[in-house]
Amino acid sequence: MDKKFVYFQHMSDDSNYYVEKKSLIPSRPYEIENLPKGYKITIEENSPWIYYSNPSINIKEQGWKIHISATINDAQDILKVVSKLLFKRKVAFKHIKDKQTLFNLNSKHGNRISSGKFIAIYPPTDNEFLQLLNDLYEELRGYENGPYILNDKSWKDSNIYYRYGAFKNIYNEKGELCIKDEQGNLILDNRQPYYKVPEFVKELDQYLDSINISHENEENEKFNGYDFQGVLRFNNGGGIYTGIRKLDQKSVVIKEGRPKVGLDGEYNDAIDRLNIEHDALTKLADISGVVNIVDYFKTWKHVFLVEEFIEGLTLQSWCAVNYPFNLENDKDAYIRKVKIILNKLITTVKKMHERDIGMGDLQPLNIMITPDLDVKIIDFESAASAKLEEKSTLQTIGFTHVKNKNHKERDWYAIKKILHFCILPIGPVTDLEPSIKNTHRNWIEREFGKEVYEFVLNIEKECDEELSETKEQTFQQNIRAEMTKRNDISTIISGLRNGIENNLLPDSSLVHGDVRQFVNTDGKFNILTGGTGSILALSRSGSLNRQVIEWVSNVLIKNLDHFEEDGLFTGKAGIGVILYELGYKEEAKKLFRKIEYSSMNDMSLRSGLPGIGLSLISLYLEENKSVYLAICEEIANIIENKVREEIKLTSTDWTGVPIGLIDGWSGISLFYTALFSITKKRDYYLKSIEYINRDLKRCKVDSSTNTLQTFDDNHRLLPYLSGGSIGIGVAIWYLNYINSSNLFELEMEKIINLNKVRCAFSGGLFDGVGSFLLIPSMIKNKQILSDEIDLVKRKLELFLIYKDDQILFPGNFCYRLSDDFYSGSAGIILGLKSLQYSNPMYWLPIIHIDQFLEKTRGNLLKVM
Repeated sequence: MDKKFVYFQHMSDDSNYYVEKKSLIPSRPYEIENLPKGYKITIEENSPWIYYSNPSINIKEQGWKIHISATINDAQDILKVVSKLLFKRKVAFKHIKDKQTLFNLNSKHGNRISSGKFIAIYPPTDNEFLQLLNDLYEELRGYENGPYILNDKSWKDSNIYYRYGAFKNIYNEKGELCIKDEQGNLILDNRQPYYKVPEFVKELDQYLDSINISHENEENEKFNGYDFQGVLRFNNGGGIYTGIRKLDQKSVVIKEGRPKVGLDGEYNDAIDRLNIEHDALTKLADISGVVNIVDYFKTWKHVFLVEEFIEGLTLQSWCAVNYPFNLENDKDAYIRKVKIILNKLITTVKKMHERDIGMGDLQPLNIMITPDLDVKIIDFESAASAKLEEKSTLQTIGFTHVKNKNHKERDWYAIKKILHFCILPIGPVTDLEPSIKNTHRNWIEREFGKEVYEFVLNIEKECDEELSETKEQTFQQNIRAEMTKRNDISTIISGLRNGIENNLLPDSSLVHGDVRQFVNTDGKFNILTGGTGSILALSRSGSLNRQVIEWVSNVLIKNLDHFEEDGLFTGKAGIGVILYELGYKEEAKKLFRKIEYSSMNDMSLRSGLPGIGLSLISLYLEENKSVYLAICEEIANIIENKVREEIKLTSTDWTGVPIGLIDGWSGISLFYTALFSITKKRDYYLKSIEYINRDLKRCKVDSSTNTLQTFDDNHRLLPYLSGGSIGIGVAIWYLNYINSSNLFELEMEKIINLNKVRCAFSGGLFDGVGSFLLIPSMIKNKQILSDEIDLVKRKLELFLIYKDDQILFPGNFCYRLSDDFYSGSAGIILGLKSLQYSNPMYWLPIIHIDQFLEKTRGNLLKVM
């Protein structure tokens, strides 16, 4: 599933903050009438399913299961028919709880493995399974086919599907879902988007094939005329493949459309959108800036649109590769290329509109750039008449506006936003506050010169001639805001504090934060996204107001027995740190005692053993009780055992990268460094060095700018605190700090050079510009410190939204504002305090961080 979809679900036009999950369509619960006596209904928290079971019948661990698919229109009727049969036969089953959930499963952003599954049935025996297949077929044969279930096999081309798998959750030691073979050994349960059965049931599977009337593998001549060679991407609506036309070896892209899935807001499925794209491209066939159609055909239930293969990159990728992110890159050459691309894009859009075709979803991912800087627009799934005044079914946040009346206006508005993305590739902050455009224009003129600034204004003016209500606005310079920007760090911190305190949620999470508040356990209370993270920032930058203090007493402390997570940023350890710092020492120690670490496999600073260990070291330094230090050494032993077992590092966060400080080896190193400083045990020191080296192996050097960044499994280069090299730098800095050494000196030089990066897409402490706030504190050469602070403030100002005496801050992706630690104002406050105190660890949630540094440095002799 697209990670950004989680954010879309928590956005409302009525709020500039993320809100509890909003419904795209009216949520209508699916209901069953006349529940038989003895049946039990179970609804698990956060589950999309409602379970029905008869206590008199034991459900097996595994077996042949049946799934029923349904369209949204037929779902309630199908549930009525199926449940009646299952109640009669006393068979356990479950169904999707409501219309909204079924829509989400089958939407464009839904999970391909789960899509189509509306009812799941658990036959008690193989004979019952076979009988149900036939009985259900007789009951459902008249209904329209719903979505095809990819990891099942269909029964007689109906809405009935089957596969062999687990009835109950069985996990192996790695937490993977399993079934048992004939000897009782655990083997993986197939959860992939294709049908597969274990060896020990293949005999029955072959028998099913012999009696199953199906046309699953029907292919036509056109389909066989192509050699599928690779996958560009999958979504719930189908795949996009690279291939070769066998006739002439022509390179092509093949787009697949699956029926009844990939639904958009207007209930169009993937095939509907491919039909729209085919019609639009047919009308635009001889326009050089538009991708060409090669073929269009249907095979079995799927539709395939074949297009020419375009050698090159999407505009988004092209900008990522070519943008002069570093101050030492050639910005003039880049701007010359951008001008060529924009002029060609405008020419193409004009020709499209002359044919009465509007793209409707023009954005950097839908524009291909060839090595010769030719422009090709792709993905016309939402195309329509340029002048037709109706809502667009697909829109990309940051490149659209609700006040655009038709596709023609949407395209011209998108060109303006694409232009700004090319010159200043950050999130759509101006959607939250249009007046920040002044700051961005001033930045463009300062970074690229007046000629580029005027080029931007001229393109905007050309686009505005085609727009009715979304022309560029003129804002008078806010003198007060401009003066504030020129003031010192303390003034910015004060504005951010005011922004938090004027928008508190005293009866809930205390602050508005990232969507993790709603989807993560303890997300409203933990350090990462909840109230305690904002309290950490407020308490370390000033005093706490009455509302905050009352929240601690009336909300936080009353929930101490209900927290489930243990981690430093995600649970009890971090919350305990805050309570201790605020003076609630007994409550904090009680919470620390509840932490379960002995069977934990998580080795991240974020949520696992190193973070818990670090918090307990800080507690030991405050309480001076050997029991806490003993636990820390026990945690170190557990980590070492897992390292010897070669357990792979993973992140509990859905966007986390298991490299660096927050989720990687450097977080373990930080814990070992602190432990060494207390115990003086050389082995901890050596381990600390070893684990930093493990992370450095996942780094690349840019020789042209002399910078160092990590690279993840998707080959992204990352400079940030989370997953990036800045986080590694913090671990190195602390290792050198406690021992007055100069280890990894060359690597640190390259990490510090990252401060010359012009901008970042997001602003937050973990994954954005906020990470760079920590760099000046790691610099030994104080003569350049002032210039380095100016560089990081130039990046930060792009995200600061001034409202009277408040400064507001955009969260992850800049879709909505955030006041939390992870992505919003609280994290930025702590980053700025790190600048003030020349302490790149001041943001860390460990008890009295300033005293912690002094106590761990001690009087160590330099380790040779």
